[in-house]
Amino acid sequence: MGKWKFYLILPMLAVLAFGSVSFAQNIDKEALKAEIRAELKAELKKELLSEMKAETKAEVQEATLGLRDVMRTDFADEIRAEIMQEDIAGAVEEALAGSDIMGGLFKGATVGGYIDANFMYNLALHGDTAQNASNGLGNNGGSPLNFVGENENNTFVVENFAMFMDKGTTDESPIGWQAHLYFGEKAKNITFLGDTSGAGGGSNDVSEADNVTFATANVSWNAPVGGKNVNLTFGKFYTWIGYELVENVGNPNYSHGMLYNNWIPFTHTGLSADVSEFMPSDTLGLTLYYINGWDSYIDNNESKSVGAYLTYSPNDDFFISFGVIHGCEGWGYKRGESTSSIGASGTGNAGSNNNNGQTSLLDIVATYSLPQVDRLSLGFNLDWGKADDAKVHDSGGTADEATTRANVHNPHVMIAGDGIIDSTSDAHWFGVAGFAMYDFTDNQMGALRYEYADDSDGAKGFGYNMWSLTYTHNITVADNLMIRPEVRYNHYSDPVVFTERAANAADTGGITNPAGQQGPKDKSRKDDETIIGLGVEYVF
Repeated sequence: MGKWKFYLILPMLAVLAFGSVSFAQNIDKEALKAEIRAELKAELKKELLSEMKAETKAEVQEATLGLRDVMRTDFADEIRAEIMQEDIAGAVEEALAGSDIMGGLFKGATVGGYIDANFMYNLALHGDTAQNASNGLGNNGGSPLNFVGENENNTFVVENFAMFMDKGTTDESPIGWQAHLYFGEKAKNITFLGDTSGAGGGSNDVSEADNVTFATANVSWNAPVGGKNVNLTFGKFYTWIGYELVENVGNPNYSHGMLYNNWIPFTHTGLSADVSEFMPSDTLGLTLYYINGWDSYIDNNESKSVGAYLTYSPNDDFFISFGVIHGCEGWGYKRGESTSSIGASGTGNAGSNNNNGQTSLLDIVATYSLPQVDRLSLGFNLDWGKADDAKVHDSGGTADEATTRANVHNPHVMIAGDGIIDSTSDAHWFGVAGFAMYDFTDNQMGALRYEYADDSDGAKGFGYNMWSLTYTHNITVADNLMIRPEVRYNHYSDPVVFTERAANAADTGGITNPAGQQGPKDKSRKDDETIIGLGVEYVF
């Protein structure tokens, strides 16, 4: 029985043994497949990445070659400019270095400038370019105000092409020089005394026909005095009086204001001495002046004027200056003379070759950038002047004051009479201006200017008061180009804006014809005007 049991169990053991072998074989096969799969995947991945790397490298090389070609084309002009600046300029400097005079003259000098063009339209004149001929402003005068340019009506104008050549003084190079050359409308008005010869050595250049002038031409020297430097400037230079500059590009508004155009000088010829290093604080500055006079480069009398410019700037946000000028540069009318001399180029004319009429002017300028209001800055300007013997009294006749005032070319005759000056008195002028500038963006700034000017004494040739409000929107394009649309409103205490021309010479509407003017005269007059304009400037 035991034997049979053994034989029965034996097949079962065989089955179990065979099954175990088969199971083991199945397990080894799956592991092998996984191993082979991993090896194959790694090999394929390596081959694929190698192929992709090669293809990408080729594409990058191809793209780089293309980019290099584009960049070479784009940079060609820039590289040529760099070569001109570096190599050519270096070669010129090296060539000049052989001359002590020429090498020192141009070393450290800079050259720049700007181009300025505009279009102005006086709405009160309705585009008629001859309306204001009666005001002595020529056939195209746009306003009864005097302007350093910006006064042509309904026409495109090249206002200024300016070339600036400057070499400042330094401790290493104590000699400097400056020459600013103007071409265009502004050149006609920037300097108008001393251009022609006459009795006493000079007279007015009333024609203003020159389109080219040197606005400045001077030499400066840091003279050692008492262990410090005194900067001496000799020649023609810009005035130290006023808030605005003669170059429109340096002002918040495009057109110049009433104060700059009519109340202050533009340039001077003479000597200045900057003695700021002797001041007790670095926040203070002081410059002294000894000059020919106002806007004259050849003195037309025997008198000189003196001036001073004191500044205080405690920080970057605040600045204030006090400027003064005094000299015998006025009208100097005399008792017993004929009133016909008024306005003529001779005795009794502003800037004529007399040594009478002491004239004084005080100027205050202040600027403030509000730290409480980001992007907003303010400006202020005040001018007060006095001219001796500038107001004439002629009471020996029958003409009344109103008739005399009707002749806007003779505002100095306050009481008209027999044509002989009975007495004279001092005349004053006053003006104040406020500026507000706001940066809307990095390349757009709005500038608002308000001005009030009082010339009721006729010291500056008007005989009436006026105020003006101007807004300019300054748009800077690509750093160098400025587009400046502007609107300006002027109001006068007297109706001095001519708006309608008479039909014939006799039909003048009761307005006295200025001497030397013929033909139809303006008949209707207003006391205000609105002027719109566009200035375009490129700085280089």
